[in-house]
Amino acid sequence: MKIIDTHCHLNDDAYTSDLDKVILRAKEAGITHVFNNGDSLPSFSKILSLQERYPSFCFSVLGIHPEFASESDTYFEEAYQFIRDHKDSISAIGEIGLDYHYSKDPAYVENQKRRFIEQIKLAKELNLPIVIHSRDADYDTLEIIKQTLPPKLDLHCFSGSYEILRQYLLLPIEVHIGIGGVCTFKNARVIKEVIENSDISIFLTETDCPYLAPVPYRGNRNEPSYLKNIIEQIATLKDLTVEECATILYENGRKFYDLPRE
Repeated sequence: MKIIDTHCHLNDDAYTSDLDKVILRAKEAGITHVFNNGDSLPSFSKILSLQERYPSFCFSVLGIHPEFASESDTYFEEAYQFIRDHKDSISAIGEIGLDYHYSKDPAYVENQKRRFIEQIKLAKELNLPIVIHSRDADYDTLEIIKQTLPPKLDLHCFSGSYEILRQYLLLPIEVHIGIGGVCTFKNARVIKEVIENSDISIFLTETDCPYLAPVPYRGNRNEPSYLKNIIEQIATLKDLTVEECATILYENGRKFYDLPRE
């Protein structure tokens, strides 16, 4: 069974003491590729260093998370220049988007929208997919995507309704949703309905580790090897064998990131 972790954060300090062991467990579990996603300018060099340290296994997705939207113009100029300078080593722009969970202050919201649009334009300039973080901002995120129409996107850790997803799928672009540990939670009714009602061809497997560990590891540090538990849940909801499900999900990730066939 081959598995791709399309969204993780192995650059996080949570792995400082045992990263080699985490990666060994991932490989033993069938993980073939992991895509480390940036959130801030300091994260960029860490993520690229993992790609150098673990070639053909760790890959880089760089972008500024909406929580940093109020940083200075200079900060964003440096981030965008870093991305342009390293474009040949980057698989996508992310994670970028909108997050209104902690604040809906109008100035903060406008900063987030502005930086989101800037980074979509950068992705289009570099012909790269985007990885979207959207929390408590479903309709604003959708409206910006309608306006900008990036060619390919991953709605990371999708938490929207099936109705929202249907509106995305009407757009003339390639849309995927990231499914992680939340789908294994007992009370995760919305994402389970989305999985049951959607075509599996749009699903991407992710951990978002070290966050959102699936059952039975919920509450602990997450890691790529736990993707097997997520695939088992998707297989149950789609009435597939685990092997059938894993094969489809692997191909989805491989095609999204234009990875060569192994």
